[in-house]
Amino acid sequence: MKTTRAARRAQYPEAEYNRDRAWGRLLESPGGVRRHSRPGSSGSEPTLLEVARAYDRICQRARGIIQPDVEETDILATLMVIRMLRDKLESDELRLISLARTKRITWERIADALELSGRQSAERRHLQLTRAQRADGTLPRTQNERVESVREQRSRRAERDWALRHGELIRGLAARLAAVDGLQARVDRSHEARILNALEGSRERGPQDQGKPMRLVWPKALRDCLAEDERFRAAPHKSQKPAADPAWERQQQEADILHRLLGLISYATNPRNLDLSDLPELFREIVKVHGEYQQQTRVRR
Repeated sequence: MKTTRAARRAQYPEAEYNRDRAWGRLLESPGGVRRHSRPGSSGSEPTLLEVARAYDRICQRARGIIQPDVEETDILATLMVIRMLRDKLESDELRLISLARTKRITWERIADALELSGRQSAERRHLQLTRAQRADGTLPRTQNERVESVREQRSRRAERDWALRHGELIRGLAARLAAVDGLQARVDRSHEARILNALEGSRERGPQDQGKPMRLVWPKALRDCLAEDERFRAAPHKSQKPAADPAWERQQQEADILHRLLGLISYATNPRNLDLSDLPELFREIVKVHGEYQQQTRVRR
């Protein structure tokens, strides 16, 4: 029986086929906590510098220059980001051609800069780029991309709803994980930390950082998120704007905190990030919760 595209995709991480997730994976900061939006999703103008460092690292690992154990999802996410960057370059090309014309630069000179045969080729290229983009300069989404966007929004709602329903379980596991003796030291000795330190060792560092291993940030982020949750439960944050439904708004704030807590404890499911072999019960419980979360939210997509 032929496997449907949706069924095939459900077997793999979304970063392999979803632009938002691919962009976020490539922009993941060392330690894997902060993720950025894909280009244009937050209204801010993205730059190539935002992805250059992570992009080069993954390409070097993929070619075996640094370490040959690059994950398949990293490779596929990078391929998707290449497509996104190509879209951005075409958008910038249109803006620069338009700018050149406003400054009365001739089509012949523009053609030379674009390495085209002449005036007509440059005008044709400008027309081609104009038709490919909307009036505001952004690239129109394909039907598939629009469908994926709706699925992404539905998926995020499902994830937050699941976290809200299992709030006490998530809080309990997060607190037990944060209380693990020497958690930061364990994480800094992990396989992933060794790879990141090897990569950082090849870069120029300030005198104050010479010889110091890079500390992964997710254990601190876990403690900070737990403290934020405790403050919220003691005195729920009040929005600066009047809300039509204050109870609903507080619920959404709680869902956001729990969703972040769930994401942070998920790092402990991978022994590459943290060795919990001496705490098998905690490890099994975290893996079980993470598996149930993935299964239930995937069904709702």
